[in-house]
Amino acid sequence: MRMINHCVKDNRLQEIVSHQSMVLIGNGKRTVFWHDTWLANYCLADRFPTLYHLSNDKDANIDKMRMWDDFEWIWFFSWTRPLRGRNIGLLEQLYAVLSTVHLDNEAEDRLLWKDNKSGRFSVKSLCGLLSPIHYSNNGFSFTGI
Repeated sequence: MRMINHCVKDNRLQEIVSHQSMVLIGNGKRTVFWHDTWLANYCLADRFPTLYHLSNDKDANIDKMRMWDDFEWIWFFSWTRPLRGRNIGLLEQLYAVLSTVHLDNEAEDRLLWKDNKSGRFSVKSLCGLLSPIHYSNNGFSFTGI
């Protein structure tokens, strides 16, 4: 998702793409833990800004934030300083969110395109979403398409 936001310069187009796509996590090698939108509709840096600020691993992929221990995945965090007080409560909230994640070491992370039955992106489906029927008042310019 971070790649899409970086490549797509038009904010309205970014919004369309972000609403029509979903990241399916496999092994976590292609998804940035704090920055990508891979849980619900938010990125973890926005949902837990204090923990993000204290993290030593701001740009780490998901696979670098976990380790295999006694037949289970353990989330591993490195902080700029020991967590205290309210931050420990925030970490517990983060663990609760992460408890719903099931990683598959055999599968790659992939982007699912919601507007296409196959789940694959197509220019045709994007152009259909950009048509005046769907976005008549958004001011999007079709010049150059």
